[in-house]
Amino acid sequence: MNLFSKRFIVPTLVIAFFYIILITYSMNIRILKDTLFGDYNVIYKFKILFTLLQGMWTAMSSFGLTILFLIALLTGANLTLLFNKMSVLKNYKSLRLVVGSNSLFGIVGSGCASCGLPILSFLGLSGSVMYLPFHGAELSYISLIFLAISFYLLVKNTNQACVLAKKI
Repeated sequence: MNLFSKRFIVPTLVIAFFYIILITYSMNIRILKDTLFGDYNVIYKFKILFTLLQGMWTAMSSFGLTILFLIALLTGANLTLLFNKMSVLKNYKSLRLVVGSNSLFGIVGSGCASCGLPILSFLGLSGSVMYLPFHGAELSYISLIFLAISFYLLVKNTNQACVLAKKI
């Protein structure tokens, strides 16, 4: 797969866009829940949802936004390459794929430490983040590193899989 083709860029950007929306709304989960299930008219609900997206620029630092966008783009690229690889390799019945959870770190570590705490609480780790030296920012760095390594390996292996599939 060519990384500069529409087949790669468009799905990557679409996935990254929805990833950013998911993270932004997860930072405001109570407002989102009250808005969606509250007794408001539909136009008012859309206004609040749109305002929550606009508030992303003021709720996070510029460094946090940069990390969020990088994680979103890498998540989109990884998922696009993974779906492409799965479509190429789906004809092999004896093949089994194991998918890692790099995007979980991205969801947990995006933005600020308190934004990922609800997700970490499902794992029983929410309070332990405060004992880390950078108070949870490490999760964003780890996520970025894992996603970059995953992207590199997927690009490297996707080309090999395509060559292999053509030979067989």
